[in-house]
Amino acid sequence: MMSRSLCFLFMSLGAGLHLKPVLSGPRLAYRGSQVQFECKVPDWLSPLTFELWKDTEGLIATEHNINVTFDLQVTEGSEGEYSCRVTNGGLSSNTIPFQTVIPVLGARVSADPHPPLLYEGQKLVLRCEVRKGTHLSFSWFHNQQQVNPSSGLYRINADTLTVDSAGERHAGIYSCMAENQVTVNPRFSSSPNIQVIVKKHISQLSASLWVWWDGAALQANISCAVASGSPPLLFTLLLDGRQLEQKHVDALSSSFSVPILMGQDLGSARCRAQTDTRTLLSDPVHLHVVPVGGAVHVMLTYLHDVNAMTEAALLKCVPERGTFPQFSWSVNHSSLPAGGDAHAVSDRGQILILTDINSGYYRCCVRDSFNESSVWLESAEVFVQRTGERFTFIRSFSFRPSPFINLGSPQRDEPPTYPAYVLRSRCPSSCNPSLGNIHTLQLMVFLYVLYRSCIAVDGGHRISLLWFSVDGDRRRLNFYVLEHRA
Repeated sequence: MMSRSLCFLFMSLGAGLHLKPVLSGPRLAYRGSQVQFECKVPDWLSPLTFELWKDTEGLIATEHNINVTFDLQVTEGSEGEYSCRVTNGGLSSNTIPFQTVIPVLGARVSADPHPPLLYEGQKLVLRCEVRKGTHLSFSWFHNQQQVNPSSGLYRINADTLTVDSAGERHAGIYSCMAENQVTVNPRFSSSPNIQVIVKKHISQLSASLWVWWDGAALQANISCAVASGSPPLLFTLLLDGRQLEQKHVDALSSSFSVPILMGQDLGSARCRAQTDTRTLLSDPVHLHVVPVGGAVHVMLTYLHDVNAMTEAALLKCVPERGTFPQFSWSVNHSSLPAGGDAHAVSDRGQILILTDINSGYYRCCVRDSFNESSVWLESAEVFVQRTGERFTFIRSFSFRPSPFINLGSPQRDEPPTYPAYVLRSRCPSSCNPSLGNIHTLQLMVFLYVLYRSCIAVDGGHRISLLWFSVDGDRRRLNFYVLEHRA
């Protein structure tokens, strides 16, 4: 009997040398939580003594049963690789790498530049930082919408969102959310909002001049304005290169007043506009106000279609001198209103376009616009012959040409008026052809571009381009468009 017991004991001890247990358990767990590792030998029904081993500490626990469970209180020191084995030299189980997860807390967004105020084209880097937390994933939100990493507007890498070249569409409210990568009971922390401001660079600074009487003296008002940009701006008024005055404004324009004397030449004034990144200088304006005087003439031009039929008439009032004239028109000694179905007034009243010509005698009057007590000077009467067709004035519009365009060399104070040509086409009344890419003012090229831009639109009205001119500052072309009446 004793020999049989010893034989069974030796068989059991020998079996322990060949049993390979299996360890199961979590790979991640929050610090402070309790986890369990289970160790067993598949298909083994007799109790065994199991040992739990850790790579950095060796044997840490022993349990006896058919399969056993080891309880573990998770601390920062719990990280490591775990395995189990059967006592008496049994084989080691599989290994489980275990990591301690620190719950996320205190997410916030940091920005470069700081504060996040930048100009178009600059680089923006936002980083989602946390006070505590490990094993994190990150999500970004722009104006409360989750950012799509594949949109092409941003580059997202882990906790960082990058905009390589900021534009207006990148401005707005940003936030981030950090989340522990734990399947059971995930935790997250959302950051406060941060506002990103993307400012536009200033462009196209212009200076304009008008004169007014303040009751005691004549004042020149120089208005400085940029076409686009983001305030605030620093505007400076320069007179012959000398700084006269500065204004720091939260706007895209500002104005300066300079007392002047009639007929006295004060020189050339310029505007300067400045931001943190750019400085612009306007073209000069001449501070020399000459009163209206001398003879007044009316220049009459009949406008014809491609068949040489008279369509309309254009009258231009030209005083011999005067910097800021005010115009008035009359026909057969009766005043004409500023506009109507049969005529239109443009260029501050200097141009009168007759679209339904009634034969009669036309006259213009002119005086200083800044002095209501000044005397009106009259032109001689001009007879305009009646025509057959009737038109309605649609509108005038302006075009600032490319700097490559040569506008000719007009005489001082007399902007050039190009010959009146007419183009027939089908074009809506809102047609505004894009001419910014033409590099010459040759008339045929201009008419071709207008024609192509108009016929590209399906439907509309038959129109005629009647006349175009160059403003005195030689920076803008004016166009006048008519529509055939039914």
